[in-house]
Amino acid sequence: MKIRITLLANVLLLLPLASQVLAQGGPAAKAAVKTAAVSAPIGFSREKTTDICTTAPRSDWLPEDEMKLLAEYRGYRIKTFRLSKGDCYEIYGFDREGRIVEAYFNPVTSRLMRQNIAQ
Repeated sequence: MKIRITLLANVLLLLPLASQVLAQGGPAAKAAVKTAAVSAPIGFSREKTTDICTTAPRSDWLPEDEMKLLAEYRGYRIKTFRLSKGDCYEIYGFDREGRIVEAYFNPVTSRLMRQNIAQ
């Protein structure tokens, strides 16, 4: 499990390099386009009820246990973890500062897509 998280962290660190490869062009540019397309942020709006985190097949998703570990590593204390309607991993709990939070993560890249903090 530690190896998968380490590999995932390394992949996430290398994503900014993909934009540099695109700027230079070359044979690796097509592969970088696919990587950048997966990690591109998708906007959420309060008007829409069908916000989507990913359209990737479930076979490409991170396992729920791995996503829970990544969220805890980022400082979240999880009370409820579930799959939301928009194919996001949804966490209810507390953030690093102890505030009540609702957070949505992309299940493929583990990227934070949206976060609501209770006031």
